Amino acid sequence: MLKFLVAMITMSVSTMLLADVHFQDTVKTTSSTLQKCNETSITVMAFIDVADAAFYLPDCNFLPDIAGEKQLSFYYHRSITSDDFIEASVTLLKRNLTSAEYSKIEDELTRFNANYQDVEDGDLYDIRKTKSGLYLLKNGQQISHSSSIELANFYYQIWFGPKPFNKGMKETLLER
Repeated sequence: MLKFLVAMITMSVSTMLLADVHFQDTVKTTSSTLQKCNETSITVMAFIDVADAAFYLPDCNFLPDIAGEKQLSFYYHRSITSDDFIEASVTLLKRNLTSAEYSKIEDELTRFNANYQDVEDGDLYDIRKTKSGLYLLKNGQQISHSSSIELANFYYQIWFGPKPFNKGMKETLLER
């Protein structure tokens, strides 16, 4: 039991120490520079480290208002399939949008999600909203883009809507 507790403490501490290593302090887009506002670890069952997440805005002083350009970055510590990302995005958007809102973006969401790829330990996904739409980058390479501003606005409901992926993650990333 003592070995288990030491291992859990070591894993927690190493995750906290490594979090700053994975994420840049600023991200340059085609139209602005975004600054890292907050970051957090994502765990399952209180001890399985799945990923770290960081949230970027042009000006973090406006939190919790997240209108405008933004980026949410994930550094993964586990393998996750593209099908899991697609299923989760559809489920969480349906949970956070009205039926009419979801219907408006459904076709564009399907096109955008079709480009998700499996991730392995060490991969990075960036989900970026700019004036020209929604972007998905894997390890710095663009793999999907939607010029639909409506999809870009709604997509962040997955993490910041009334019924988000993880309430604790939402609260931490939106802290001022």
